[in-house]
Amino acid sequence: MEDGTYTAENSMMEKEWEMNHKNNRENYMWRAAMIVLLCLQVLLVLYYGSKKEGFHEDEYYSYYSTNRTSGLSTPDREWVNKDTYRNEFLVLPGEGFRYGLVATVQSWDVHPPFFYFLLHTASSLFPGVFSKWIGIGVNLSAYIINFFLLAWLTYMITDKNKRITFLVSVVYGFNAMTISGVLFIRMYEWLTVFVLLLACLHIRAMKRQDMRFDKFLLPLMFVNYVGFLTQYYYIIFLFFMAVGFCLWLLWRDRNIFNCIRYGTSCVFSLGLAVISYPSALAHIFGGYRGTGAAAEFLDSTNTADRLLFFAGLMNEYVFNGYFFVLLFVILAMGMVLLSRKRKNSFGRKMEIRGDYKPYFLLLFAVCGYFFTVSKTALLLYETSNRYQLPIYGIVVMLVVTALYLLSGRLFHALFINEKLKRVGIFFLFIIFLAVDAHALISGKVLFLFEEDAGRVAYAKENAHVPVVILYNAVTPYHVWWCSEELMEYDGAYFMNGDNLDQITDRTITNSNRLIVYAADSDTKEEGLSLLLKGNPKLKEYRMVSQKSLWSVYEFE
Repeated sequence: MEDGTYTAENSMMEKEWEMNHKNNRENYMWRAAMIVLLCLQVLLVLYYGSKKEGFHEDEYYSYYSTNRTSGLSTPDREWVNKDTYRNEFLVLPGEGFRYGLVATVQSWDVHPPFFYFLLHTASSLFPGVFSKWIGIGVNLSAYIINFFLLAWLTYMITDKNKRITFLVSVVYGFNAMTISGVLFIRMYEWLTVFVLLLACLHIRAMKRQDMRFDKFLLPLMFVNYVGFLTQYYYIIFLFFMAVGFCLWLLWRDRNIFNCIRYGTSCVFSLGLAVISYPSALAHIFGGYRGTGAAAEFLDSTNTADRLLFFAGLMNEYVFNGYFFVLLFVILAMGMVLLSRKRKNSFGRKMEIRGDYKPYFLLLFAVCGYFFTVSKTALLLYETSNRYQLPIYGIVVMLVVTALYLLSGRLFHALFINEKLKRVGIFFLFIIFLAVDAHALISGKVLFLFEEDAGRVAYAKENAHVPVVILYNAVTPYHVWWCSEELMEYDGAYFMNGDNLDQITDRTITNSNRLIVYAADSDTKEEGLSLLLKGNPKLKEYRMVSQKSLWSVYEFE
């Protein structure tokens, strides 16, 4: 009897040990696979980073407003040498870590300072260097954080489903828009960090039923503080997340006490952010972007057009044209499952299990953010993807999770065996991977500006030729848009396009060749003619290249 009992206990202990060993091995393999996946995605970002040949005008502003020395100016009939211009985009030795100046410069525009602090810190570590890799490095560090945050969020939403977590990480990390977000040297990749952190904190609180100050409210206040100081769009996601979360609290507790604690924490943290950066209120309620966004939001006539515009961008650049197809498939599977909820055709009772409140909280917050941003953001063709970038990862997670779970339940309802079910899941994985690969091959990674390589090479080849900047007096700041090329020339002669007085500068009037950067304006042709008439050695000019509002001419 004792021997039999002893043997049975040993057998149970061995089985338990084997089970634990198997689970530990699976966890190790899964974590190793996630790390390998992250490394592959980082390498892919670096590959596309090496292909980035130019900058968006807002990226130039990121560097300039972060690292400026004396401030860019557009003089009239004066020379500006190469170093004077270039020094405005980098940190000079001895001028690093000047965060007060960074905050002051941002207060003059319409942005909070946190991202610029990060970019200035990175630039200060490499004084005298202007490079795309500084900005890409800042954003790549944000992406690595986002990789783990989205994985954590998916893991919680799916009740620790490792397969879905891995699939979402694959689909998101190899997505053309995810790579584009890292390459675009602005604050949106870091805004994504705090949007995902906010989502993770709320979902964890719901899953654990834990709203303790140190576990939820204090981290929430920190995320609110830094998120607000990264980009004001953070408030939009916070608002809809807070509304949904408070509704859940009221449903759970049947009293308002926890809602008051939660709301007080949010108001306190946002108030502290405003105290830290008082210019925020002027930016939101009085700045040109704040007043413009409010006007667009209150205009009901633009709602359909704006929603279709941003939905089209997400469909084209995130889902490679298949978003509405996937949405239809999800709805179709949901309707089939609902129709079979009571009894399936074989007489077997069908149950739809699980706590879907966290999923629908995220869905509510994402839809609210998408609607509000679509109503207020600038319409800038494909580059407007930046404004929705912070929720793209959550959208991918919601779509992939819905397809995975609904297809699994549908297979179960149709008595499809486990082997065929795994084949179906593998097929789903291949479909998403193929969609991402096709988008990459089709050239949907944005902000590469590969066409700029020829213009920069031209500037290097003609570095010693006199250069004239014929700028538009209405928009003189558009000179920034040619910054990378202008840094290659020895210097440039600035001309106000509205000033049609005779040119007297001897270098310009005696040169055998001139290169002219002319901004689009009503007086551009008159300015070009003035240059030609002012130098008897020059007989004609021809256009060399054109980008955006600038044309490059060569006079001979």
